[in-house]
Amino acid sequence: MSEEYTRKENALYDIAQRFADKDIGQCPFCRCREPEWLYREEWKLFGNNSVYFKCPNCGSELMVPKDDITGLSFSKASASGKKKARLGKIMNQPYVTVIKIGFEYKNAKNMLLVGEEMTLSELKKRAEETRSI
Repeated sequence: MSEEYTRKENALYDIAQRFADKDIGQCPFCRCREPEWLYREEWKLFGNNSVYFKCPNCGSELMVPKDDITGLSFSKASASGKKKARLGKIMNQPYVTVIKIGFEYKNAKNMLLVGEEMTLSELKKRAEETRSI
């Protein structure tokens, strides 16, 4: 059963929504400046909780580990931080996985990003490089 994507309009303390609006900001694929990201959370019994974000303009979907959104994985004192350090990841950066790219914005170059995990800044840079002219 799949949970629906939502957006809470009056959620001042909604960490996931604030992350999307502030940190993701402009959609890396359709370049909508303020897409008002939709999101859903996926909880698992033994950690690895994830938040999925969807651009309502183009339908592109991204996934970010919950601990990267809250900052819990930025310290080696946490289990997720230890795992991140062990994998050689940059500690103070949120990692994003591209789940889907909106149909109108797919091209041969950016389809290579689907399934890839990278920092948010790397995603923005690579999406810009693969944008068709």
